[in-house]
Amino acid sequence: MKVYKLKTKFKITNYKKIAIINTAFIGDTVISFFLAQAIKNVHPNSEITFVSTPKVQELIPLIKAIDTHLVYDKRKRDKGIKGFINLIRKLRRNKIELILSPHRSLRTSLITFLSRPKVSVSYTTSSLNFLYTNKVEYLFGYHEVERNLNLLSIFDEFYPNFDLPKVDIFYPKELFEKVEKILSSIKNKRFIVIAPGSIWKTKRWTEEGFIEVSMYFKNNGFKVVLIGSLDDYKICKKIEDRTNALNLAGKVNLAEALLIIKSSELLITNDSSPTHLASLVNCPTITIYGPTIPEFGFYPLSERNRIVQIEKLNCRPCSIHGYNQCPLKHHRCITEIKPEEVIMNANELLFQKN
Repeated sequence: MKVYKLKTKFKITNYKKIAIINTAFIGDTVISFFLAQAIKNVHPNSEITFVSTPKVQELIPLIKAIDTHLVYDKRKRDKGIKGFINLIRKLRRNKIELILSPHRSLRTSLITFLSRPKVSVSYTTSSLNFLYTNKVEYLFGYHEVERNLNLLSIFDEFYPNFDLPKVDIFYPKELFEKVEKILSSIKNKRFIVIAPGSIWKTKRWTEEGFIEVSMYFKNNGFKVVLIGSLDDYKICKKIEDRTNALNLAGKVNLAEALLIIKSSELLITNDSSPTHLASLVNCPTITIYGPTIPEFGFYPLSERNRIVQIEKLNCRPCSIHGYNQCPLKHHRCITEIKPEEVIMNANELLFQKN
């Protein structure tokens, strides 16, 4: 890719202690792993500290590029000024020299500034962006991974071209053993993963759609494995009851879910975080879009992927995330997606070589 604009005087190798702050949703955090890997590829002696919420705490130890993880539980344990100050103190104690902030929130900007790094980089669209020593353009029309990598454009080592890095992942023996036990009931070892949930209700494809797709694969020799958070258990239970799928919603953590996706032949998901987990491990992926669109920059990066959506619907997109109810009360962007289309795309990914 070629997105970087101006040559500068900075060299990233001049900064050993580097922090990346991203306390947004799981998918946004996962996307930031590519940024950590890009740094480590050109600066292997760097010490990368990653700041995130607790939701990804089992996943981050698998990412080889990350040396230190600081958990910031901004909604619960670290809520309020005390937790805010504690995080700043940790970053100061670690003597962080450079902070990269893919998260554009006001809180992240204040944490970055008060941590007193020598250099800080975020976007021109970030809240309180004047608090950063350097700002780069937020590249609309690009993937979020590319936008994050553009934070490195102020450094000579990344000018003017840069390839998308492959994230190096470490899978502990205990994790392999745990997942093998979880999947032990799958007789022929052929399975696909379906993630039917989403934080945003209007992003969820229909239960009947997922049930029909699950039945198709059950009848064609595949086991269907359902993943999601505890909040997704209810919809997964309905699919399980009708299709005898293996329901793991709320029963596995993100590290286990990542290895399960890696071990599968295909992931079918809404526009949500499993898309980005699949991108980490290059799992063939079908992402179903309703109120959102791929042009927002959160599409699958797996080499073999398909996007399923209703084209030319004039009310799409209705927002960056979608809503809990369709503003127009018809939800055509979801209800008009047919199981046959998902199945057709799935078969292409499963049985075609390119």
